[in-house]
Amino acid sequence: MNLSPQTFEARDGTAISYRRWSPPGDPSAIVVVAHGMSEHGGRYERLANELTARGWAVYAPDHRGHGATAEATGVGRAGPAGVAGTVDDLFDLIALARQASGDLPVVLLGHSMGAMLAQAFAVHHGGELAGLALSGSGGYADGLSDLAAMMQGMAEGPMADEPVPMLPMFNAAFEPGRTDFDWLSRDEAEVDAYLADPLCGAEMPMTFGFTAQLMGLVVDAMSPEGIAALPTDLPVLLLTGEQDPASEMAVNVRALEHHLQDAGLEVEAHYYPGARHEVLNETNRDEVTVDLVTWIDGVLAASAPGV
Repeated sequence: MNLSPQTFEARDGTAISYRRWSPPGDPSAIVVVAHGMSEHGGRYERLANELTARGWAVYAPDHRGHGATAEATGVGRAGPAGVAGTVDDLFDLIALARQASGDLPVVLLGHSMGAMLAQAFAVHHGGELAGLALSGSGGYADGLSDLAAMMQGMAEGPMADEPVPMLPMFNAAFEPGRTDFDWLSRDEAEVDAYLADPLCGAEMPMTFGFTAQLMGLVVDAMSPEGIAALPTDLPVLLLTGEQDPASEMAVNVRALEHHLQDAGLEVEAHYYPGARHEVLNETNRDEVTVDLVTWIDGVLAASAPGV
């Protein structure tokens, strides 16, 4: 059952919009979905229906600058607390979910930008989670600090509130393309649905200020200190298309996998040949969903009392 959209008041007073999907009976777990850049939580309804069929309650916020929350912050802007406030928003949404659904194990699933936010959340609040799943992560890349510094320099000038024309650049590997967003999925219907959604794509660009703050979070989360701060008993799942330009065709996710393993974390990784960025909206999405659900089942079984 979808009881949303609803809102809660963030710590800085911002109205954060979120959706909740409930299973037919009492839930046995909570899955929180952190969406990607220039999209919104409503795009995960198909996945939510799969998860609620397993008996899990699903919550998905519209992040600051995105979806219905942009009505409070402005499109591509993060509001008074900045992008760091999004991590607090996830913490507060989990608390809200536990209040409504019970003190249940929580799995945090982040896609793309949401994967960055989810990893940053786990660095600071990993003890709140039974599992961390990252879909379409940008992964670990050398030179990230330099890129973040460049974005910060641009954000400190008059361009802070200007939109960043970033997402169409990922389409270079697929040119000449049918659209500027062919890099999202091989499924043309999914790409067309994204383009037709007024809360997605070019209609919802992020600003240089937002992007610079996001990059700062990513640098901290990907640093040796950030990765070392992750609880070693936190299971991690990586779901990645091998033709995803956001991770240099999965190269950067493989690097992240190795860094996480070196830090002592248990990592399960799936790399899908031919798949692009949105693996949950890809032509092989049923396979990806099965992999996700199977992993969550294992995480929940391992976290059950007495195990």
